Amino acid sequence: MQIEQDTLLIVDDKPENISVLFHFLINHGFKILIAENGEEGLRNAEEENPNLILLDVMMPKLDGFETCISLKNNPNTQAIPVIFMTALSDTLEKVKAFELGAVDYVTKPFQQEEILARIKTHLTLCKLQKELEAKNENLIELNKEKNEFLDIVAHDLRNPLSAIYSAADFIKNQKTDAESKITEMAGYILDASKQTLNLIENFLNIRAIESGQNDVSSEAVDITSILQWMANHYTVIAKKKNISVHFQSEKKQLVAWVNQSRVTQVLENLISNAIKYSPQGKLVNIRLSERPSCIRCEIQDQGAGLSESDKKQMFGKFARLSTRPTGEESSVGLGLFIVKKLVEMMKGKIWCESELGHGSTFIVEFPIAEKL
Repeated sequence: MQIEQDTLLIVDDKPENISVLFHFLINHGFKILIAENGEEGLRNAEEENPNLILLDVMMPKLDGFETCISLKNNPNTQAIPVIFMTALSDTLEKVKAFELGAVDYVTKPFQQEEILARIKTHLTLCKLQKELEAKNENLIELNKEKNEFLDIVAHDLRNPLSAIYSAADFIKNQKTDAESKITEMAGYILDASKQTLNLIENFLNIRAIESGQNDVSSEAVDITSILQWMANHYTVIAKKKNISVHFQSEKKQLVAWVNQSRVTQVLENLISNAIKYSPQGKLVNIRLSERPSCIRCEIQDQGAGLSESDKKQMFGKFARLSTRPTGEESSVGLGLFIVKKLVEMMKGKIWCESELGHGSTFIVEFPIAEKL
């Protein structure tokens, strides 16, 4: 395995100083860039983004202090550590170097081993700082997701659990024979329980995906038969909203290389969403076709469509879109995130084509079995 070289930029107007440092540092495994004045140093720093800059103080035109000021005022170079090389021994000059943002200084004539030790120290500190910043950003993101999770639990579990509680309380306190009313309450309990279980299942799916525990071993699967069954199944569900489900396939059998249970989960989610977000009396079209290297499924609704803002965030975790379900269905913003992860795990692609006010078409492509 090739070890990545750290790049050092030496900015000094004295060729003899550059030559000594160049050969010494090259022999210690560094990649060396050279600039003979401040202006050239600024250009190199901007273009090459070195890991550290060795900067001479006493230079004509743009001296080291002015060069450092420009480096620290440029967002593209301000994080690069600067070590001043100076013949100045005045304490005020050294203090000024630190005030301008330098991490260290060495006094000429310097010992080569000393400057090597300082370079290695500041490269290590810089790398550790970047790692810490990355971990802090990750912690901030995790904390944000935790808060979103708690908001969802508080909001989306409250309603179904309240319905379960109210229905169970009614049944418990029923004094007379009211079989029809008890049956009605049992239906409420069943619906609320399904809603709660679906939310919990989504969270478990997220956890399995992100921990790498999801089984996505693939096999040859006939997508046509799966979608035909789904079209028949969801036709019954869609009738409650007077929605028609139409399925069309180019061939009687189109076989993809996928995980059967996961591809079923993906397609069920997309078809369910199409019905969920379609108004009364509309049509949901499911089209299946064969491409040179994939099986393509298109699920088209006649709903409200998606805004540009919605399209940018729709596959994000906990995404809350402006478009809402047209019935009393619930939405927790986890479904499409899970769908995209599962599709990508099966080496597929998914995207959405939509225009606000003109419905949406979700397109998902799976590797074709015959081509593998």
